[in-house]
Amino acid sequence: MREKTQPVETNKDKRKNIKRESMGKEMSILPEAIGALFEMSRDPVIGVDAGHRVVFADPPATALLGLRPGDDAATVVPAHILDDPAEQFIASASVGGRKASISVRRMEGLAVLSWSLPRQEPTGANPDRVLRQLADTLMTTRLAIDALVRYTKAEQDPAGREAASVLYKSYYEMLRLSRHMTLAADIAWGQLPFIPQVTDLGQVCRELCQTVGLLLESRGVSVVFRTDPGMCLTMADPDQLEVMLLNLLHNSLAHCQAGDTVQVDLTRDGERFIIAVQDPGSGISPEKMAGIFSGSGVSGPGVPADGPGMGLLIARGIAERHGGTMILESRPGSGTSVRISIPYKASEGLTVNTPLARYRSDGMNNVLTELSPLLDKSFYTRKMFD
Repeated sequence: MREKTQPVETNKDKRKNIKRESMGKEMSILPEAIGALFEMSRDPVIGVDAGHRVVFADPPATALLGLRPGDDAATVVPAHILDDPAEQFIASASVGGRKASISVRRMEGLAVLSWSLPRQEPTGANPDRVLRQLADTLMTTRLAIDALVRYTKAEQDPAGREAASVLYKSYYEMLRLSRHMTLAADIAWGQLPFIPQVTDLGQVCRELCQTVGLLLESRGVSVVFRTDPGMCLTMADPDQLEVMLLNLLHNSLAHCQAGDTVQVDLTRDGERFIIAVQDPGSGISPEKMAGIFSGSGVSGPGVPADGPGMGLLIARGIAERHGGTMILESRPGSGTSVRISIPYKASEGLTVNTPLARYRSDGMNNVLTELSPLLDKSFYTRKMFD
């Protein structure tokens, strides 16, 4: 596990290069021809040039988004999504207050954006009561395991120690699933807790990457964090940011092999901070990309294979709770890159009376919970939690 503080190339630099290259090219495919391909689509589809000008829009895009050829797409789509340098990716978005996903594909100076809207909204009551009862039951289970280990002195002999570790690891895997179900429900019903404080994003990312890197050393996997010098202050919920980053790291680490490195970058791009997590794994197939943010049982390379696939759904929900977006770029055989864009809300030179939140992980509890499917049972002992 290493840390570097050297400056990294920003999206702004990449955007300049893309625009220069795009302006110098002639489109070999006319926008009208591309637009005709989407005339029968039920989802909004638009084509945008390098200057954010809409060059075609299908009927659903005109009806739902109010966009027509000649309009400025940035009035509806965040500029950082339009300017993202990736050739093909999927991003979180919102349409009329409804969560949606935007699939983006660049082709010779033209970006084709297709919206995917959820077919149905959550109905009925938030299953909060059932989930809280499950959490209470898990806590009772944990206390029972503690008592069993303490009073039978199970950890004093190898066989008892191994059995206790299996029990603790199983408990934390169930706790992780319970937490994910609760967070997913809170996100779906708009009830995700949010306690913003003046937070140094660099400190949160750095300390969490160091902790995760140390735990994963035994697997031969490295976690490298890079950022520009200086503090990265913003109004954020540090506890939620920890959960978000842990989910992204878990998704990457789950598909890494010995010798691989997961790269975490924190940069500032205009009025937004960009947290990027990139892995060298096998990537995600195109057919799975469309439903990647739904949490509906998605599994496969780059996505949790040990549960209902809610990790990215939760990370997206936390990013959006901070007024941000998520961009996912992945191709089979080329790894996966997830970029979280969080707005920089405090003005330059503004004195904020709220004290700077000192990032402090809840002991090792959150890390051991979120990484429980990846870590060896030897990490799970009563001494580790005391």
